[in-house]
Amino acid sequence: TPDVAIVDPELAHTMPKKLVAHTGMDAMTHAIEAYVSTANCDFTDPLALHAIEMVFTYLEKSYNGDRLAREKMHNASCIAGMAFTNAFLGLNHSMAHKLGGEYHIPHGLANALLLPYVTYYNAQKPTKFATFPKYETFIADQKYAKAARMLGLGGKTTQESVLNLVHAIQELMKKVGLPTSIKDCGVDEQEFLLKLDALSDHAHSDQCTMANPRYPLVSEIKEIYRKAYYGEE
Repeated sequence: TPDVAIVDPELAHTMPKKLVAHTGMDAMTHAIEAYVSTANCDFTDPLALHAIEMVFTYLEKSYNGDRLAREKMHNASCIAGMAFTNAFLGLNHSMAHKLGGEYHIPHGLANALLLPYVTYYNAQKPTKFATFPKYETFIADQKYAKAARMLGLGGKTTQESVLNLVHAIQELMKKVGLPTSIKDCGVDEQEFLLKLDALSDHAHSDQCTMANPRYPLVSEIKEIYRKAYYGEE
C-alpha cells in the first residue's frame, strides 16, 4: 500500500488502447468489489461509488483518445484504489488472480470477464453483514441496485436494477473492444475443463474471498468460471 501516489495525467496519455480498456475495467472491479465488501465503511463507500460513476462516464471516451477522459480515468483508478485498499476486494479478484496466472490473461481483462457473473452471483442470495452486530447491516443486492440507480440504469425492483447493472458492464466491455467470454480469449476448452476443479479450489483459497459479500462454495466458483468461459447469459 503506497504512502504517496503520483497521479499525473501526462503519464497516461500514451497508453495503448488495449491497456486503457484493461486497466479501466480493473478500476471498475476495484470500485464495485470495495463497495460490497464485508469490510466496507462510511469512508470507503463514497470513494467506491464515485469511481464507479467515473468509469462508466469516461472509460469509452478515454479508450477513443479523449485527453480529458484519460485524465479522469487516471483519477478514477486512484480513487478506486483508495476504496479497496481500505475496504478490500472479493471473489472477483480471487478468481481473476487464478485465471490470469493459469492462462496468461491480463489482470484487468480477467476481472472484466468475471465481473458480470460474480455480481449476479452475489446478488442472488442476499446476505446481511455487519462488522459490529449492534450497528447497520448491508445487503449486497441493494447496494448494486443503488449503484444502478446512481448511473440512471433504472429497474422497478432490486433484481431488475442488478440485472441492468450487469448488462451495462457487458455493454461497456463491448464498447472498449473486450471479449465477453474466456473462450474468446483463446483458452482451449478441453484444457480449461480439465483444470477447472483445481482452478476453483485455488480461487476459493485466495485471500480476497473472505471479504466477498456471499461466501462461496468451491462448486459455486466452478459454475461461475464455467458460465464465464462460455459467455452464458
